[in-house]
Amino acid sequence: MIEYIKTQTPDGEPLLIEVAPAAKPGAGFGRQPVPTDVSSESSKDAYNQILSTIRACAHGIIDTLQNLDTPPTAASVDFAIKVDAETGAMVAKSGGDAQFKISLSWRQPEPERRQPDEEAEDAEESQEKEAEAEEEA
Repeated sequence: MIEYIKTQTPDGEPLLIEVAPAAKPGAGFGRQPVPTDVSSESSKDAYNQILSTIRACAHGIIDTLQNLDTPPTAASVDFAIKVDAETGAMVAKSGGDAQFKISLSWRQPEPERRQPDEEAEDAEESQEKEAEAEEEA
């Protein structure tokens, strides 16, 4: 049975969070859901637990990426947060068997574009050097 926790955001907006019932091993091969008390104080704090979990994951990923020898120019991270009535917020499987799907990309730096005035000056200097070389020869 799906259960919901009614909580609120820091702004006071109401928020419903779907909660997975706590499951404990039962007889046989299946797991039988155990009725849970979603009115407990730990369940009421579910929204803050979710934010804390996201914050901890994000900070850890950012710190790791910034400390790479060559940090990526772009990064994307997908992960899911599961709320369990007994244990609270946790990172859940979000596709296949992975808890995190991370995509990183690096771009080659573009060569500096020179201004037309700089190119003209370089051409003049080059012509002057060629002229001097011809005079010396």
